[in-house]
Amino acid sequence: MNRRLFVQLLLALLAVLASGCAPAGPQRVAAAPRAASPLAGFPLTVTDDSRRRVTLPAPARRIISLSPAHTETLYALGVGDRLIAADTYSDYPPGARAKAILNCWPRPPAEQIAALKPDLLVVLTPNDEFIRQMEAVQVTVLELFPKTYEQALEGILLLGRVTESEAAARRLVEAMRARARAVQERLQRARRKRVLYEIDASDASRPYVAGGGGLYGDLLRLAGGENIFADLSSPATQVSGEQVVARDPEVILLGDVQMPSYPQRPTMLRARPGWAGITAVRAGKVFAVNGERIVHPGPRLIEGLEEIARCLHPERFPRGSHGSG
Repeated sequence: MNRRLFVQLLLALLAVLASGCAPAGPQRVAAAPRAASPLAGFPLTVTDDSRRRVTLPAPARRIISLSPAHTETLYALGVGDRLIAADTYSDYPPGARAKAILNCWPRPPAEQIAALKPDLLVVLTPNDEFIRQMEAVQVTVLELFPKTYEQALEGILLLGRVTESEAAARRLVEAMRARARAVQERLQRARRKRVLYEIDASDASRPYVAGGGGLYGDLLRLAGGENIFADLSSPATQVSGEQVVARDPEVILLGDVQMPSYPQRPTMLRARPGWAGITAVRAGKVFAVNGERIVHPGPRLIEGLEEIARCLHPERFPRGSHGSG
């Protein structure tokens, strides 16, 4: 994958989300029993994250997802068989890869989507012009771009409603909330650690990091961290190495270890000017984390929260334990 393309896609996703340590296995919930009448409760009108009122005459049966998170959620709810196509980044679970046929860069393929005749299109990135194109050809669009952990759970519940799999969605969300509560219980009275979350250091002198607000900021807060760049309004912002050194994080989390080009490793940070003296680097508190679980607001988001919490407060999460234990 082209590095610049990958970074542009990632940063575009993060901008939307703001305006708007081994992990446990992914959540999987059996589909709810089908209601006696498939049209019970339909037509159904819901409000999406763009505050648009969206009406479905019947449960969605031919679904297109333009987000890896929403694709994963549909499979977790037991309705992955209704997915007729997805964006090319939808690679989890493995069964989704065969349906990942839509190249959405630099823009979603409107004609290709319309030709597939979906009864529901689920997107993560708001785009008014694209929405108008879809509505002009009678494609129903649901925009879900959560800015917090709790909003991500609400999005899962909403997908459960429009696919008539509400019971499965409730079970999944209840399990994710229970695991998040378990993390909070373990962190009671723990001192918050000053933390830097690095998103991309293709230019190591000016890395992209998690700023204030957005999903990254919320996860760092829930995991017992004090984001050293919480005062910056953008959820993903480019800073200088000197700024990082001056703010002296106690813990550094590298979310760019899986980047297709210029992946970073904890040992590489000492070579950056001034970074060898940062508290986190001197203390060996630089951790590689699974950025995919942290950036995608789907069922594995709880694993990202647990992973961050373990890195920040290992004493609260003994080796082999997990947030719900």
